Amino acid sequence: MIAKYLLFSLLWMLTGNPIVAIILVLVLYYVIDRRYFGMLPSVVKPFRQQMRTSNLKRVLNANPHDMPAQYELAQLYIERRKFADALTLLEALPGSMQDTADVVYDTGLCHMALGRIEMGEQRVLDALKMDGRLRYGEPYLKLATAVAASHPKRAMEYLREFQTLNFSSCEGYYRMGELHKKFGNTSAAVQAWEQCIQTYRVLPKFRKRVERHWVSLARIKLLTGGR
Repeated sequence: MIAKYLLFSLLWMLTGNPIVAIILVLVLYYVIDRRYFGMLPSVVKPFRQQMRTSNLKRVLNANPHDMPAQYELAQLYIERRKFADALTLLEALPGSMQDTADVVYDTGLCHMALGRIEMGEQRVLDALKMDGRLRYGEPYLKLATAVAASHPKRAMEYLREFQTLNFSSCEGYYRMGELHKKFGNTSAAVQAWEQCIQTYRVLPKFRKRVERHWVSLARIKLLTGGR
């Protein structure tokens, strides 16, 4: 707190304007977070997503039968958490596309996000039967997240399946730690969070940008004793 006040005071002195000083402090903390912690969301990504969404809508208005564009738009809606809109597009794809592992998985993901957990879970499992290594095990991670509250033991099984396919995921280790904590196994939870941090240290730079959010959460858990 003292450091923040000193920084603000210094910037106020340099700029002569407290409002500008506050803005500069916020910008500085945002830059530091995006570089080292990843706790704050990107301010650029939503604009990029919106631009791509608008472009795909124009493509589909000109050619409603462009199924690759329709599927890409559905995936963008999933990224933006517009799951109902995504599901509408996915279910409108022709049968030849709906029977692919990727589309079956995305459909299940939407159902789970909309609260239809059992229906979505079954669809995701169907996709994994088609391709057991689909998206490097991501479906198992999504399944574990969806059922963690209601079926923690099943979530643990899904996480273990995920880690057999993607043992370098910091998110996987972080969520494993949370489940161990839920079961009352504090030592196993701490071990999972420590493994999350160790895994992060050996990741290539491009992977660190993706995983730094989870390693920051793991560090917080270790500092607070898992609270």
